[in-house]
Amino acid sequence: MDSGISITAEKLIDITAKKASHIALKEDEITKTVGYSSKQIAETAVDRVAFWLSNEENHLLYCKLCNKGPFTKRGLFLHLTRIHRQEIKLMLEDEIKKEIKAII
Repeated sequence: MDSGISITAEKLIDITAKKASHIALKEDEITKTVGYSSKQIAETAVDRVAFWLSNEENHLLYCKLCNKGPFTKRGLFLHLTRIHRQEIKLMLEDEIKKEIKAII
């Protein structure tokens, strides 16, 4: 069970970083990544984690994990995926587990 959650979380890191960076996601991007049956869980996890990754002040983006910035959208995406990849994965795993427990 945990390895499946870990794999799913790994697949969702870039999508979460995009969302946190205010980069538009393609409509079916999450569905293509995790499949239709896991779409709702994945969307909820991505939204919750993305909320904790960045904040916007005067149209400038800052990383909430290390308080660095300001970044452009692309710059924040690269920062999150390169520097905080493991942290984002752990946060996603926690959220996915919470979502699964809520269903069961």
